[in-house]
Amino acid sequence: MALELADLRVFVTAASAGSLSAAARELRVAQPSVSERLRRLERLVGQPLLDRSSRGVSLTPAGERLLPHAQRCLDLAARALDIAREDDTQGTLHVTTHASYAPMAVPFVIGALQPLRYAVVVDDQHSQDALQRVASGATDIAITLPMPHAHEVRLHPFHSEPVIAVCHPDHPLTARPCDTAGLSGHPLAVNLWGSGAQLFHELLLDAPTRAHQLYRISSAETAADLARSGQAVAVLTRATVERDLAARTLVELDVSDMPEWHVHLMAAHHRERAAEPAIAAVINALGHPKS
Repeated sequence: MALELADLRVFVTAASAGSLSAAARELRVAQPSVSERLRRLERLVGQPLLDRSSRGVSLTPAGERLLPHAQRCLDLAARALDIAREDDTQGTLHVTTHASYAPMAVPFVIGALQPLRYAVVVDDQHSQDALQRVASGATDIAITLPMPHAHEVRLHPFHSEPVIAVCHPDHPLTARPCDTAGLSGHPLAVNLWGSGAQLFHELLLDAPTRAHQLYRISSAETAADLARSGQAVAVLTRATVERDLAARTLVELDVSDMPEWHVHLMAAHHRERAAEPAIAAVINALGHPKS
């Protein structure tokens, strides 16, 4: 019995959706088809991959081991199709970055590739997953936070973005300067990434900030939306709200004891692929030589 991509796709979708019925809806197939493909894959593996219950499904230890590799197989298959479908382009550059940093990363990459005829495909992953995709060859360039990575991955400094506090123009904090203790009396949507994040979090805890008023949100854009609606003060990268600040739909707060706080982003690629034209163009645009 051979391994089929369709089996892996059903397994990954079910693990992500949390139930077989939700996976069937997402894949637009009947639930019995989902169940049969999962049983087929489990027979091939030789042990259960998902625990089923009335509340949904959860990964078994074997499922946890398989999941990242199954996702990479699907990513590589999709990339193979993209390459096969190319027409007059020189190729396709796959870029992986967290959605919060895409507004900075994608225009830069597209600008670097302008002299070349390359298609660009962008997907959204957290930094650790993005670095794993670079190592496996599932993506070409990743824009990530600096973190431990495989030896075959090379990181280059990409951008350093300051973190600021913003709120709706009608928020009471716009009337006066404040400190973190002043912030702590209001709902806060905080994007806790980068240097300075830990110190800021400690200041909030010392204030003290009520737990039910502190929203730790991984997406800077979601934090910005909460500020736009007046539901919270948002603490996030300036680039996320640059247009809002210019249009005065959001206002930057003067927080007197705000630590110096930046999110440092890196451009990652596989060491052995540094000379490839598209990757070299992006790295050279950063001001770093090919390596």
